[in-house]
Amino acid sequence: MKIETKVGFLFIITISFIIGFAYALGIINPFSNYNELNVQYNYAGGLEKGSPVRVMGIEVGKVKSIEFDPSGKTDKGEEVKLKVKIGISKTAWDTIRKDSRFYINMAGVIGEKFLEISPGSLDSPAFNQNDNVRGEDPPRVDQLISQGYGLAGKILDIVSKNEGSVTGMISQVDKLITNFNKTLAMLDKTSKNKDVERLVTNFIKISDDFAYLSGKLRSEKSEKAFEVLNKILLRIENVDGPTLRKFLQEEGIKARMF
Repeated sequence: MKIETKVGFLFIITISFIIGFAYALGIINPFSNYNELNVQYNYAGGLEKGSPVRVMGIEVGKVKSIEFDPSGKTDKGEEVKLKVKIGISKTAWDTIRKDSRFYINMAGVIGEKFLEISPGSLDSPAFNQNDNVRGEDPPRVDQLISQGYGLAGKILDIVSKNEGSVTGMISQVDKLITNFNKTLAMLDKTSKNKDVERLVTNFIKISDDFAYLSGKLRSEKSEKAFEVLNKILLRIENVDGPTLRKFLQEEGIKARMF
């Protein structure tokens, strides 16, 4: 066998091994069983290439790449700087819809990061290959801790500068609570006094009678009586004093007597 033929066979075998190795690693897969989707974020939160992709807690794919996209924008015009390309198994593809939510989550307290997909409703449209979708940015724990330290420092500074005022305020609050407790105790003792109980009962009865009287005064008969009285007073107002006195002395009394 010629040397050229041996070299050719060796080259073909080497290329075959390389292709087989790449296929085993998933770099080359002409019969891929995955669909790809681009999830847009502004903060990856520790997500890495090769991180799992899960739907309802079940691993259905992996993160294939994380790329910076300085000019990236969502369909609504929001600027989004990171593009996470994920591969999703075709068996789970139909559960992912336009209204699905894409979260960056963590397994346990210090576990690995993974991309969690909340399935959408079947009424929502399905994704196409390599569609872009906006993900939910994870909370910035480092910023929260930093802000917490800053807030704690400010509180300590305020307390240290106003230590006397704070102490006095605490003392006043303690006195107020003590006096309030004493007042409650006195009210409890007073409520058990028979004279006070009788006084309260009489006051309730008087208020009930007054309510009954005011209700009667607002009745239709009372309103008519007030109207008649008002008319009588208006007529008396138009009569002069001498005429009224003459009527009472001469006519009114005589009429009563005779």
